[in-house]
Amino acid sequence: MITPKKNNFYMPAEWYPHECCWMQWPYNNPNHDGYGAIPSWSHFDFEKGKFAWAKVAKSISEFENVKMIVHPENISEAKKMLDQKIEIIEFKIDDCWARDTGAIFLLNNENKLGGIDWEFNGWGKFKPYDSDNKVAKFMIEYSSAKYFNNNMILEGGSIHVDGEGTLLTTEQCLLNKNRNPKLSKEEIEMNLKEFLNISKIIWLKNGTDEGTDGHVDNIACFAKPGTVLALSCDDKQDSFYEKINENLEILKTSIDSKGRRLNIIEIEMSKKRLIPNDQEPSSYINFYIANKGIVMPSFDDQKADLNAQSIIQTTFPDRKIIAINGIDISLGGGNVHCITQQQPISSL
Repeated sequence: MITPKKNNFYMPAEWYPHECCWMQWPYNNPNHDGYGAIPSWSHFDFEKGKFAWAKVAKSISEFENVKMIVHPENISEAKKMLDQKIEIIEFKIDDCWARDTGAIFLLNNENKLGGIDWEFNGWGKFKPYDSDNKVAKFMIEYSSAKYFNNNMILEGGSIHVDGEGTLLTTEQCLLNKNRNPKLSKEEIEMNLKEFLNISKIIWLKNGTDEGTDGHVDNIACFAKPGTVLALSCDDKQDSFYEKINENLEILKTSIDSKGRRLNIIEIEMSKKRLIPNDQEPSSYINFYIANKGIVMPSFDDQKADLNAQSIIQTTFPDRKIIAINGIDISLGGGNVHCITQQQPISSL
């Protein structure tokens, strides 16, 4: 098997300079079986969502180019709602979560661009996903990157890397029987190491969202090598207190690929519950690191919003922080990080 590692490719950290950011415009697929089976995803308003997507795209475009994949039926609408400097690219899609369906881009030791086309199965729950499963290959070909095919099911939101050989993920997602039931934990680890060129995997236990089965980008991310921003909860009566603190303990006792004990910066979750009859926390970890900027969600929770923004600004002192209202995105099952996918600068 030809793997990125054998070709000296690796996945750069998100703070590595970007050529552009990829997004997908919300498409209300008439053939979609709906999100009703997942209560936390059943309150998504596509019309409000489009305004939120447009605001994220405009915010990111302050720092880097944005490429928006748009279903043919939505081209005229997208042109009206998006800033003119955002590139609109026509392609059939099923949904709008670019982090999970899009390519994961790589670089090699000559700064050439590569991309991985993982399998996507609608988070093991939703159909159709046939068009979304073709998005990654399209992005790789559009970018003239070296193509790597991977038959393992994986969404981009389920992993986070430091660019120096360490990867964060959750057992709840990657070991879920609705993803790769025939693969053992060891086989999944081997696949990640061969395709992302990493040497150390830190397995957290559980995420906070039911829809993706606990993607890591809601609970922890690298801010720089050796430093992790992590969701925290100080209320012992909160239904997520034990799960969140179990992850924190794992992080605080973990060693990265370079033998460093991690520096953990905690960001308290919002106590505000956005989803009716659901206890899913609102997470500030789900932000996007752009060139010279951070685009992060806020939740109309003044104290928690300001605290999170202050911590993120202190962590990234040289970047401009833009906080956008993430409620309408959150009701769809994710947030700013979930709807974006970075492409690193390369010499092609």
